[in-house]
Amino acid sequence: MIDAWRSSKNGSTLRSYAGDLADFATWLGLGPEEAVARFLAMDSGSAHQAALGYLEHLQERGLAPATCCRRIAALKSLAKAARIIGMVTWVLELPTPKPVPFKDTRGPGRDGFLRLVHEAEQQREPLRSRNLALLWLLYGRALRRSEAVGLRYPDDVDLDKGRLNVLGKHRQEREWATIPPATLRAIRAWIALRGQEPGPLFFRLDKGRPRGVPPLPLTDEAVEDLVSRLGDQTGQRARPHGLRHAAITDVLDVTRGDYRKAQRFGRLRSANVLRYYDDNREDAGGDAAKLIAP
Repeated sequence: MIDAWRSSKNGSTLRSYAGDLADFATWLGLGPEEAVARFLAMDSGSAHQAALGYLEHLQERGLAPATCCRRIAALKSLAKAARIIGMVTWVLELPTPKPVPFKDTRGPGRDGFLRLVHEAEQQREPLRSRNLALLWLLYGRALRRSEAVGLRYPDDVDLDKGRLNVLGKHRQEREWATIPPATLRAIRAWIALRGQEPGPLFFRLDKGRPRGVPPLPLTDEAVEDLVSRLGDQTGQRARPHGLRHAAITDVLDVTRGDYRKAQRFGRLRSANVLRYYDDNREDAGGDAAKLIAP
């Protein structure tokens, strides 16, 4: 059953939910497989009591509401799949804290991004070219970190047409995304050093890797750490998703608030979310406050 549930999720969702279930298992004091079996063996009352206890535990740890929501969502998804195949007869229903969307969608801005680029340019090869290609993808095409590390060469890279085949968030199929010239140049430079060997586009650059042993792909966490360290070195707080936020906000700036272009650029399912970017970009609330209390 657990294999069928896993196969129904895309890569990024599966990685997130796997971490969430591992955390739930730790709370129960069991291994992941044992925790799943124990949870699905419960009756409705016991399952809800366990889920509520776990939610209280998450909140006591001071985790962000979005993290609490996702971890409870993992349990709900698991229970739903079990109910579909007749393993349980109950539905997990409990209120979860609603995440506050897009507290700050501005990111470091273009100037902050260029400071990261300048810092990466001081690194030695091949680290320099790999990290520059990553940075330009995170900003130049607003890729999420999971989308970047999920790219494979040569299947997902079309240098002749200047595009990448990206598996987006909550999507089951990949879609081609055109990349701008600066990003394309950075990717070409990295591939020239990377070589033509099929595999992940971005991988770890471990010293002393035995010949013939394939390199390990970069993880979401490694990209987070990479961008964060470059941010520390440039005196700013930086994270991969902040670069995506900065890019989308900058597109709204240069297109004078063209939601359609910003939606396509960010590969967003709905343009509704862009109102948060636009509000933060223009600080409409602050401007309104000055009108009544100058």
